[in-house]
Amino acid sequence: MKNTIMIVDDMRINIEILEVSLSDDYTVISVTSGEGAKKMMLRKKPDLVLLDLYMPDINGFEVLKFMKDKPELASIPVIFVTSEEDSDVEEEGLLLGAVDYVKKPINSNIVRAKVQNHLELKTYRDSLEMLVDERTKQLGASREAIIMGMSLMTDLHDNVTGDHIDRIKKFTRVLANKVGELYPDKITPEIIKQTILFSPLHDVGKIAISDIILKKPGKLTDEEFIEMQNHTVSGANLLRKTESFFTEAEHGKELQTAIEIAESHHEKFDGTGYPHRLAGEDIPFPARIVSVADVYDALRSVRPYKKPFTHEEAVEIITVGDGRTKPSHFDPVVLTAFNAVLHEFDEIFNTTIPEQE
Repeated sequence: MKNTIMIVDDMRINIEILEVSLSDDYTVISVTSGEGAKKMMLRKKPDLVLLDLYMPDINGFEVLKFMKDKPELASIPVIFVTSEEDSDVEEEGLLLGAVDYVKKPINSNIVRAKVQNHLELKTYRDSLEMLVDERTKQLGASREAIIMGMSLMTDLHDNVTGDHIDRIKKFTRVLANKVGELYPDKITPEIIKQTILFSPLHDVGKIAISDIILKKPGKLTDEEFIEMQNHTVSGANLLRKTESFFTEAEHGKELQTAIEIAESHHEKFDGTGYPHRLAGEDIPFPARIVSVADVYDALRSVRPYKKPFTHEEAVEIITVGDGRTKPSHFDPVVLTAFNAVLHEFDEIFNTTIPEQE
């Protein structure tokens, strides 16, 4: 399949010279104005543009700026075709993103050589980008597998099933996206993405807690409860150690969100939670979101020390309170989002709950 070359020039003779030079090897489309070029390239995306610098309506610089502002056009190589000898003009075009210049009068051999060279470079760059995208997807899949593996290991230790972490992730996805929809100034799309990704690691610190405490059917003693609370700190420290194995160039501070969730998902908005008794905005936003998802799932699930609550009972406990759990424990912003997705929470639980629960 031939590459498509767009020629943009208000002089018909220049277009004809370029068409003769290129039409044997490429599909050539021509336009005689800057405005016409802008419309045409949105409909027929070319592989390379030969662009006249000076035209009656808008000049080549304006066309190039237009292309760079459009993601679908920004990577198309542009070669200016001009009789201009001013090096400052050439410098301006290159700084705007042109890849080369062809001087008038046009030398067909030079045009063909430059077009071929820049198309080969574009092909190489596009192939490289595809390889990078594919590798990024593979790394992302590997990372998610590691996260889920760590979470499953923790949950098996805690005598619950993988359905729990699956539900937490699904609850978090619905809730975080709703927060982003209702309060776009409160949370960025990147934080939403990371909150969802790392939510299964909220209880990773339980791997350090004794089975005697985790699986105790009755009420914990004060000492046992303190040890149980330490799973938040243990989880955060484990993730900090994990983060230390990576260079900043590899992962930056990406695990910071996972650390915040593990350490702070039991903090309460009114400052009565643990481990640091943080309150309000001092609690990282990802932890405030996962907190609601985790409490809802805990209320609905069978545990050695409790029977499951219905959806309606769990919602009432979270939004109205039962003495032990209060609405003041949760960020009002997250509660508003929670109230907007109640049906989805119930549906997620009913479609992922194992038979024994």
